[in-house]
Amino acid sequence: MNALSRRRFLRGSLIAVAGVLAASCQPKVVEKVVERTVEVEKVVEKVVEQTVEVEKIVTQEVIKAADPGPKMTVWAPKHFIQAQNDYFTDSVLLAAARNNFEAEVQLFPWGDYQQKQNAAIEAKTLPDIILGINVARYSAMDILEDVDDLFQEIGASGGGWFEANEANVKIDGKAVGIPFHNEPQVMYYRADIFAEAGYEAPPKDLDEFVEMTKAVTDPSSGIYGFGNTFSDVPDGNNIFWGFLWAFGGKVQDENGEIAFNSQESIDALTWYTDLYLTHKVMPEAVTGWDDTGNNKAWLAGQCACIYNSGSILNSMRTDDPGFAEHVVVGPTPAGPAGPKTYQGGSTAGIMKGTKSFEQAAAIIREILSPERYPNNLRSAGGMFYPVLKNYESDPFFQDDPWNKATAAMVQYAQFAHQPGPITAWIDEIGGKWTFSRMAAKVALSGVSPAQAVEEAAAEMAEMKAKYENI
Repeated sequence: MNALSRRRFLRGSLIAVAGVLAASCQPKVVEKVVERTVEVEKVVEKVVEQTVEVEKIVTQEVIKAADPGPKMTVWAPKHFIQAQNDYFTDSVLLAAARNNFEAEVQLFPWGDYQQKQNAAIEAKTLPDIILGINVARYSAMDILEDVDDLFQEIGASGGGWFEANEANVKIDGKAVGIPFHNEPQVMYYRADIFAEAGYEAPPKDLDEFVEMTKAVTDPSSGIYGFGNTFSDVPDGNNIFWGFLWAFGGKVQDENGEIAFNSQESIDALTWYTDLYLTHKVMPEAVTGWDDTGNNKAWLAGQCACIYNSGSILNSMRTDDPGFAEHVVVGPTPAGPAGPKTYQGGSTAGIMKGTKSFEQAAAIIREILSPERYPNNLRSAGGMFYPVLKNYESDPFFQDDPWNKATAAMVQYAQFAHQPGPITAWIDEIGGKWTFSRMAAKVALSGVSPAQAVEEAAAEMAEMKAKYENI
């Protein structure tokens, strides 16, 4: 019994203890639950606080997005055709309006444009976008943003880039510029004036060019066979490329070695400067012409032939349609290496240090969009030709006889670096007016063609060495 009583006692004790424990623990459990409830409430308070903070952040971001921020600056050349200047500017401003930022366009005459860029590079005050960059040179200077993704995107929307344009903006397989337009340089001939002298077609070669321009030159009547400036402007510099190539000359060979100091270069320079010095088929005033000098002389009926882009076509159509009926175009007359012409045009670059790459990309995307690009070309009135394949068949280029004839000159066109690789130093030939200064030395200062070519080749060697040491 005692054992049983003990077991019962123990059981009773356990029950009692359990009861005591239950009684003693119950409030503590409740307290813990209450404490946990308080903790949960604190967590809820934190969530509420975080929610308020998130709302504040979102509000701040919306306000910030509405702020256009710093104004984007675009530099571009001021062309002879105001309609193109206006349409290009409107394209930039439209991109800004559609993407909620501000932009300004600053236009500069071609004759001053390269110096403006050089000064900005030196002072580190570049704009966000430059239309008219020196691709290889600026890439070597490391002042261009990588735009390969943008290049691919725009190319896809426009049916692909023409091969030459694509090759002209790629460094090590990546695009560092966006082509904007092609501008084949051509010879314009007054068919009516040459017909009066007994010539029914443009000259077939350089010798016949001299013969024909001499035949129509009549200083007493203010008529000259040909006109082009020797000044440091694009027309003064670029014209020599076609003559150089026609004689078989080049600035570099296939391996990128300088090859300018050659008999072909001397022959080309002699032939060109003799038009002024010996044959006297150019007016004396060419020594003071700027880049619009030949345009003005042509439209005034003072020259029977000039070298230019399509800007002249637009002026003739607008100001004197009857004048245009007597005009034909062609490449630089054939020399020993055949007919050649210089492939002009422009390329846009986004400069390192831009205030906003995305906004700069939006501007270029708008300019070359299917909505805007066709009229960016058409507004130039025959001066601009497409870099994207979708626009080659545009009726503007196929139905107009002058535009179609100019477009056909592309088959004779070359870029400055050919036959060698694209390289930075060659861009400086244009930037430093190497050819126009070379020709002026001969035509105006009595330097021999051989010496002028030798000095130009020495300048090229310095240009090349500078970039090799960067």
